[in-house]
Amino acid sequence: PAELTAANGAYDYDRELVTVPGQVLFSAADGYRLAAGNVSIDLKTRRVVGGGGVSGSIPAGTFSANRIVADLGARTVALEGNARLLMAPGKLRMP
Repeated sequence: PAELTAANGAYDYDRELVTVPGQVLFSAADGYRLAAGNVSIDLKTRRVVGGGGVSGSIPAGTFSANRIVADLGARTVALEGNARLLMAPGKLRMP
């Protein structure tokens, strides 16, 4: 299970775009955590962009960057601008 929260947001029906001007918080039971600001979610392209800074943790370490770009269809995530990743040796789990 996971939880995704935001204080407010707006949905543009014509463009199928969700925008959240503040923080979006994601938390999963398996240890994944993410906080991103100024997030937009394009439901047509299944692309998520957080342009207001991002930080978080995974079981193997922590990360931060100025921006996050995720392609939900391709299951890819990119950290852009001052990207930092701190990994703990031996903590990375492979599926």
